[in-house]
Amino acid sequence: RIMLGQEIGDSNDGLATALSKGNYEEVLCSAPAKAIFGSDLEDASSIRSIAPGVTPLDSEFAASDVCEYVTALAQRYVQEHGPEGWRQMTWVGAACLNAFVQTNWTGPELKLDPISLFPGDIGTRLAESFIATQILDLPEDADKHEIGRREHMGGRVYLGAKQSEARKCFDRDVLRLLERDGEEAYSLTPRALYLYFARLLLVDIPESDVDARDAAAPTARWWAARTVRAQQTLLEYPSQTLLDEIVKQYAAAARSLPESPVRQAYIDRLAKFMEKQGPADDFSMDDDIFEVIEARKASQAQAQDPMTRSDQLGSAGSAAATSSVAAVDIDAWKGINDDSREIWARYLLEIAVVFSQHKMAADSTQHLAQAQAASGLTWKMTGVKGKRTKFQTFDVTQLVVDATSRNRAGDAADTETERVPENMKLNDDVLLEETALTGDAPSSAPLAVIDRCILLALCQNVENENPVNGLTSEQMKPFISRVLDRASNWSVYTTGLLQRSRLEASKTRTAERSVLQLQALVDQIARPQPGDFEAGASERLAYLPALALPSQWDLESELARRFVSLGVIRSALDIFERLEQWDEVIASFVLLGQEEVAERFVRDQLAESPDRPKLWCVLGDLKKDPDHWRHAWEISGQRYARAMRSLGAYHYQHSQFEMAAECYKKSLHLNPLFEKSWFLMGCASLQVSDWQTAAQAFQRVVALDHERGDAWNNLASAYLRMGEGSTERAWYALREATRCRFDSWKIWSNFMQTSLSLRQYPSAIHAMSRIITLQADSEGAACVDLEALKTIISVLTRGTLVEGVQPAAAKRKEEQYTRFVEHLLVDQIEARITRSAAIWRAMAEFWFWRKDYIHCLDCHVKAHRAISQQAEISYDATLFKEAVDSALELVSAYENLGDKTQTVRQPSSENNGDDEDQEAESRKSAAVEQPVCPDWRRQAKMALRSLIGKGKQSFDGTPDYVRLTDAMDELR
Repeated sequence: RIMLGQEIGDSNDGLATALSKGNYEEVLCSAPAKAIFGSDLEDASSIRSIAPGVTPLDSEFAASDVCEYVTALAQRYVQEHGPEGWRQMTWVGAACLNAFVQTNWTGPELKLDPISLFPGDIGTRLAESFIATQILDLPEDADKHEIGRREHMGGRVYLGAKQSEARKCFDRDVLRLLERDGEEAYSLTPRALYLYFARLLLVDIPESDVDARDAAAPTARWWAARTVRAQQTLLEYPSQTLLDEIVKQYAAAARSLPESPVRQAYIDRLAKFMEKQGPADDFSMDDDIFEVIEARKASQAQAQDPMTRSDQLGSAGSAAATSSVAAVDIDAWKGINDDSREIWARYLLEIAVVFSQHKMAADSTQHLAQAQAASGLTWKMTGVKGKRTKFQTFDVTQLVVDATSRNRAGDAADTETERVPENMKLNDDVLLEETALTGDAPSSAPLAVIDRCILLALCQNVENENPVNGLTSEQMKPFISRVLDRASNWSVYTTGLLQRSRLEASKTRTAERSVLQLQALVDQIARPQPGDFEAGASERLAYLPALALPSQWDLESELARRFVSLGVIRSALDIFERLEQWDEVIASFVLLGQEEVAERFVRDQLAESPDRPKLWCVLGDLKKDPDHWRHAWEISGQRYARAMRSLGAYHYQHSQFEMAAECYKKSLHLNPLFEKSWFLMGCASLQVSDWQTAAQAFQRVVALDHERGDAWNNLASAYLRMGEGSTERAWYALREATRCRFDSWKIWSNFMQTSLSLRQYPSAIHAMSRIITLQADSEGAACVDLEALKTIISVLTRGTLVEGVQPAAAKRKEEQYTRFVEHLLVDQIEARITRSAAIWRAMAEFWFWRKDYIHCLDCHVKAHRAISQQAEISYDATLFKEAVDSALELVSAYENLGDKTQTVRQPSSENNGDDEDQEAESRKSAAVEQPVCPDWRRQAKMALRSLIGKGKQSFDGTPDYVRLTDAMDELR
């Protein structure tokens, strides 16, 4: 119940009760917490007997000493108290985590400073100065940000206000301890010490005896996963190491969950995920990326798009295999009790949100399908007649989501509450506040809160899986409308309002509400204490792990970017400057045309903090000077990955590909979770003919996002250059590329050539057909690769298609292949391309092999017409010679085929009834033999006579002209 955000009544475990009610200060001031942090030991000798290193009682105590100190005290505590000690340490760690999340995500502010948990006077020496729960008089040196914000917020000194130098240094060192893979943590993160405590108590310290801890506190792994998730959000860019750790902790947590239809399969699936998501150096050419992708695609076979998926999961009793964890079988969950289903729904949804935040839409979709099945949510996307504007006189079909929660033993669904953020009114003179539905409206029954969370996650997946355009927004809006149809949980409602604000930002009539709504969300989180009608801490945190709600600084940064989109750059600049988001500060100065001010600003910051690699990178981005990025790399101890990414991009832009590849290798060695860096390293490696490295790089790209058609194409290019043994891999890569980039004729052309080299002739035919569809209107006959077409036809005419095949199988194969070729020639080429003599001659060869002499002769006639009907033929000697050759070839075809007979089927005119339907049914095809061209001699003479007339004035007496007249004489 605690993991689900539900309160528990009085129990023997007072810490658990306080934690469930959101009384985190009570937990952190309890006897177990005092023992773990040593605040009950005021005697230095007592502390040193447990923790012999530097302690908080020492003036030189620093952030780097926290780990050793807390570890020593926590280990002693669990040794003395056994399983109960592990359980209480888990509750203290969870309280630290929730205190950190409350401070940075949901509010209201906590009065308890984490530094005060240590013994001695360190809490006084390093006391923070930017948290206030009542109106304060600001000091005389307060800057413009603090003054302006105080007037707006009623006195709170907010995020970004000044700290004492000692506390600032301590907090900065704590943040450095939370950094991973060379990615910098947000420098102004308030109370990061809470998160570091949670990390120590839930992740690091238990590693010494993790089995004992898991036995005593089954939910500890779940808390640990949430802790690492919070750590990931602090970083400037996601870390591969932390992502792996998150998945590892969730996988371990599954072992403690109740039985379910997916429990064991899910554990196995995450174990396999861990095997495939190793660091960069562990991914070698021996890993079969095609098996990985095929398995992932197979698991998604029935979960392609939420618009389709809703129909499969929307009806009771339906089953859809939408996850590699296990097939989604709603019926299988019916025997599971409500509590277990709620736990599994929350658990699976949290993992889906993790994958969604890391832009791993395929994995997110799979887990969302499972969460939906566990919860029992049924939904479908449908259309209902309605109006959007006040003056609309007719109804238009509106897209809506019809969602229903399953009946639960307790409350069927969430109850409406007023303890939610303010929903700003649109107040537009044209648009209605909400779409007025006039048709059969979908169900408006209350939804369970967890089901609202699932709808929000589905909405986010629509955005992740589709391009940014108006159609995607229209698909997302129905989900948001269903979530906001009534006030529910605070975090869920806040996330719904935020998502609606994002969707409305691009529309002229809704942009104002978008900004006002976002401003209201920022203000409610930053408010020191909630009002009488606002949600408390426990309600705000109840469903937060199942949502993609950004942190306070990310929310304010988004508000500033919204200001920039509206042209209010100066206001946005003030926010960026206060949040110390230097990239955005520089971009704002550039938009204002003040590049010199931007440079001066960065140098002023460097004067205060010369050892911050991020500032040197920002300066490098501004001046395009690679020396600044190199300096950032060196002062970071070669650990700041962004410096190498920027330097690699610089070298790539200047065609210094070998140096670019080397820079990207260094950055990816630190943090391999950068799809763009892998892609550019692969491109640079291709330029320097390092095929092995290029193939490895593009393998990583498609492993991270198997929808990258350009990466698949480049991977195939690398394989083709690696030798004969890799051609088949190249074919598979190009096949994936065509699926992702279905409208790229260049990729189809590569696929066609590779298919021909591997004798995959049906694939080559399909590729040529697709190329013609894409290019015929603009390129005409040039879109047909004549040599490829001749090869496709010759494998039939020369019998190479069925070499070494048993007669029965050879006949079936030949018949099937003949149908493919006939479709290509008739439905694609003949239907679109009529002015290429070479193509008509190639097709004539196929029809001659089919013994369809009428069609063959017709192709020869059209080939001649394609040349002879050109106006230039009367004066262009080269074209006239080509026409003469074509005419003589046509005459030869008439002579060889004209007298032949061919069996054809033609409909009879018999009518066995008066009714038209009966007449159509009674029409029969009769097989008759007829000459191919009874008057072939006359047709041949006409062709020669026409060409003689066109060339007489310019070419009379030339060898080519004489050839024509001689041929005419022979026909006579």
